[in-house]
Amino acid sequence: SKSCDGGLKRRIRGVTVYPQWGGDECDATKDEQTCNALSCDRPCLLHNWGRWRACTRACDRGMRWRSRKIKRAATGDGRCPRTFSKARYERRVCNAQPCPLDVVCVARMDLLIGIDASGSMGLSGWKAQRTALLQLVNRMALSKTAGIQLGVLKFAYKITVLSQLTDDKKKLISAITKTKFDRWTTNIGGAFRSMKGMLQKGRRDAPSICMLWTDGRPSRPSSKYDASLGAKSLRSSCRVMVVTMRPAVPKSYVSPWVSHPKSQNVMVVNHPNLMVEKVMKVNTFVCGRVQTFLDWTKAQKVTKATS
Repeated sequence: SKSCDGGLKRRIRGVTVYPQWGGDECDATKDEQTCNALSCDRPCLLHNWGRWRACTRACDRGMRWRSRKIKRAATGDGRCPRTFSKARYERRVCNAQPCPLDVVCVARMDLLIGIDASGSMGLSGWKAQRTALLQLVNRMALSKTAGIQLGVLKFAYKITVLSQLTDDKKKLISAITKTKFDRWTTNIGGAFRSMKGMLQKGRRDAPSICMLWTDGRPSRPSSKYDASLGAKSLRSSCRVMVVTMRPAVPKSYVSPWVSHPKSQNVMVVNHPNLMVEKVMKVNTFVCGRVQTFLDWTKAQKVTKATS
């Protein structure tokens, strides 16, 4: 009769044959027991700690974290620790060593990159961003089986998918090189939603990362609210990261869009024209496992010689 604070449960049974000619009366046809005696004001019950997640970066101070999920929700006036309170969320620093100057990302992941083609980029900023992306592609070990699959889109008013997830470097470089500057508004919400669609062609057994490069705030047909909704939906499918390319888009503005830990998923570049010199920073920002370019080149030569 009540879910807490002491209730009653009842059962009944019917009479098949009534007593006749002085026969004994039937036994009781009703039975009651007390139940749910616990207080209605119960705190939540938490699962045990989950496993420690992989380090967010291969060098330059990454972070590992673990969390506890709710096993049974709180009831009444009972309380439950917040998601990122000390009772439910722990993190620790990892891979604090400095990064080498020239590295290749050798992590196994499905990576989507969205580049900004809106008018605020300016032609020189657009060209610098595109050059930076081409250099980044050349510092990634692409492999459908053991390495990276990379997909790219550009966003302005319209969203254009330049390449679905692939390990074909020539195809990626060709698509990026040929794409043109749109010079229009900043549809960030649309970019997030398109990335979620592109993930349908990803690998189920590989981690997914979605990284957006932008120099502006959302504008028609998107909005700050629309971008937040798109990012929230995307975070359920991949780790969301943002590279901002203008002081007008501060870290605090984009932090609500990205995954936790927030500090590990936002990178600030002060101008699109600086993207080329920040390529290695972007590479180590997104990559959980790197090799120096020299070591990677030697390993490739050995592989070719033995195959």
